[in-house]
Amino acid sequence: MELDLMIRDGVLVDPVKGTEERLNLGISGDKVAFIGKDEPAAKKVLEAFDLLISPGFVDTHMHDEELDDPGTIQRALLRQGVTTALAGNCGSGPSLERVKEKRNAPWLNLGYLSGHRALREAVGIADVYQPATEDEIARMEKLLENELGLGAFGLSFGLEYAPNTSPREIEALCRVLGKHPKRFVSVHIRHDGPDCLESVTEVIEIAERFRIRVQVSHLGSMTAFGFTARSIELIEEARSRGADVTFDCYPYAAFCTFIGSTVFDPGFEERWGKGLESLEAASGKHRGKRLTPEIYDDMRKNDPQALIIAHVMNEWEIRSCLKHPLCAVASDGVLHNGEGHPRAAGAFPRALRWLREEGLSWAETVRHATTLPADMAWLPVGRLEVGAPADLVVFSPDDIRDRATFEDQLVPPEGIAAVVVNGHVVVENGVIAPAPAGRLLLL
Repeated sequence: MELDLMIRDGVLVDPVKGTEERLNLGISGDKVAFIGKDEPAAKKVLEAFDLLISPGFVDTHMHDEELDDPGTIQRALLRQGVTTALAGNCGSGPSLERVKEKRNAPWLNLGYLSGHRALREAVGIADVYQPATEDEIARMEKLLENELGLGAFGLSFGLEYAPNTSPREIEALCRVLGKHPKRFVSVHIRHDGPDCLESVTEVIEIAERFRIRVQVSHLGSMTAFGFTARSIELIEEARSRGADVTFDCYPYAAFCTFIGSTVFDPGFEERWGKGLESLEAASGKHRGKRLTPEIYDDMRKNDPQALIIAHVMNEWEIRSCLKHPLCAVASDGVLHNGEGHPRAAGAFPRALRWLREEGLSWAETVRHATTLPADMAWLPVGRLEVGAPADLVVFSPDDIRDRATFEDQLVPPEGIAAVVVNGHVVVENGVIAPAPAGRLLLL
């Protein structure tokens, strides 16, 4: 039978076997149908000499909650080789009814978590500092049950953004989640900086008490103030006791979030040991400017949804976090009106470069971006074998690199020759196909 696509003479990087071998790979429909040295007939052939063929990259922590946006962040991720992603992190997941209406034909394979803060808003809690009442908690439980029934991949907390979330509120929602197999909780922990160890401990206790999987979101951005090594030790110790705790990290020493959030409440300068000069407006009328007291006040009052890039973390700690064998690469990509942090367009190529600089083989490096995050979310992707989903990225080991900068945040990377989603070549030499080939993922 004639194959639909043959990727010829590339080096297959297998993150499961840990091998790198020059082979041909054939696709029929949306599945890998052939791997070997033979050359079966195919309708289309991609020449991959001197290129690496990897499973498509898997991003379990990104944001695509601006549902009226036509897919800017999806396309930015696609250009860097991401073929499967999960949105709705940090408590901000929208309702799946709206997702199904707006994201029925995504550019990549896209699933959603149910966001805790979105549940709070749905039951009428407008004040992020307000603890939920018993009646509100009960209504959130019903909403979460409905979201999981519709296909949400789990629950996300953004505890730093809702700082007075009570243990009772967490308990009620985690008990709902625990009734559904192969769902997980992603947690943006309650504190960054000096109090992060207490917050990591809180997350570990959630995993142990409710016997559910907990993914600590962007661990580096919360702990890279001198506390990353101890945070990872706490997670390792918990896992040795049987706790199901995982974590992810993005390869930048600057985080990004909304100026109106609790992150920028008074006291943040003391927390990080850095002042306003370390903060850069990433969207809105002040985009590109370092903050002054006047700009800070104006943005907090008049443009609270504008994004701020905070150049405050220790890069060496981010690197140490990323290379840990348990750490998945994740973009935490978030945009506001198409503007934001360069991680949305460069996180995966940048992470691959960093991991190679740390001495990892290509198979080990690719594992951090494919099999590891896929397994963390129970996604059936991230593998190179006959019968596996035909989600692939073909790239140059010498040329792959991020080009997005803090000044020009959506510049696509170099070195990505092709991206395949569900058997369709959706990116070729940097050009995106006119029609999306992704699927909305529902459990």
